[in-house]
Amino acid sequence: MRKSTRSLLILAVVVAVLGTAVYAQLVRERGLAPQSVTSLDPASVTHLEIHCRSCTARVFERVDGVWWMKQPHDAKADPDAVARLLAVLRAPVRTRAPMAGYDAAKLGLDPPQISVIADAVHIDIGGEDPIDHDRYVRIGTELMRVPDRFSARLLESPESELLDPGKVH
Repeated sequence: MRKSTRSLLILAVVVAVLGTAVYAQLVRERGLAPQSVTSLDPASVTHLEIHCRSCTARVFERVDGVWWMKQPHDAKADPDAVARLLAVLRAPVRTRAPMAGYDAAKLGLDPPQISVIADAVHIDIGGEDPIDHDRYVRIGTELMRVPDRFSARLLESPESELLDPGKVH
């Protein structure tokens, strides 16, 4: 075997090994990445409801790609505001556990402080964890702790989520 052919063969093997190592690292990092509250794609959601103890309930519908607030006003919604509301769907989860064994009332989940309904998924949002200041979130029988980057947005006034607040019907 010629020296140049042998060098090319060694180089090809090195490249293949490095490529395999990079791919394995990418797969490992994906596995370590925090999972989201839901697997729903916010871009595919067509119905959104926000209910809370200390705010006005809001209902949004996407019709032909345009978000409309249906309650408490019937007006075109600001798509950026709706996207901020939908961010709760993709919030990273720090911990997951079965709800059994936990007192929902002590976690602020009975009744929930905020409920979000996105299509058929019902998300209850409770109180804050006193140490990490995460929110307790419940979906079905699963309890999660989630960094609180969304609750203030969920408590905003309906008028702040309209495209043109001056044209409220």
